[in-house]
Amino acid sequence: MIEPPETPQHVVKGHRSTLPWFDMAMAVGVMAMSFGSLFVSLHTGHTMERLVQQNERLVYAQSTPILQFSTGNNDDGQPVLQGRLTNVGSGAARVVWIRFTNGSFSFVNWQEVIRRLNGGKDAKLVLTAPIARTILSAGEERTVFQWARPTDANEARVWEALNRERWNTVSAACFCSLFDECWTSKLGGDTPVRVESCEVPRPLGGSHASH
Repeated sequence: MIEPPETPQHVVKGHRSTLPWFDMAMAVGVMAMSFGSLFVSLHTGHTMERLVQQNERLVYAQSTPILQFSTGNNDDGQPVLQGRLTNVGSGAARVVWIRFTNGSFSFVNWQEVIRRLNGGKDAKLVLTAPIARTILSAGEERTVFQWARPTDANEARVWEALNRERWNTVSAACFCSLFDECWTSKLGGDTPVRVESCEVPRPLGGSHASH
């Protein structure tokens, strides 16, 4: 009778390795690779999130308008009253409304305050330009009003009065970027205040804010 050969002791049934430490090392290696992949995935996600945030800040910085209003009384050595609105920011500004206030009197057109100083009469040769509902590009300057000193004695008196009162006049505006991000500002050295939208303010007296 022929007996079947004995199975060598180093052969193990099933799929178990003859080297248990090798199986354990493989398992640890697989787990390490899994954790490594998870770490890389999370790190990549955080990196992409930071890149998106940095890109948003860059776009914001490159598209933020800042408006400033200034007045002067001299143009190339000639006595000329002027008011200018300048976009000193890095993005275009869509001006929704702008107004000026002198005491309790608010106005949009500088001819209005001239009329008030002139007993209700308009002055001649006063150049004014509408600003509301216009767009100022970055770096653009626009003349809001201009009035050369008149030769007429009465109008010259009004001119001098306006030259004094311009220092007592404050300005305010609401404007938006091309991405519909909006701000209010006193148009000086102040930091614009972010708002949801540009609501037209109630007038203090005189005319209302242009819109």
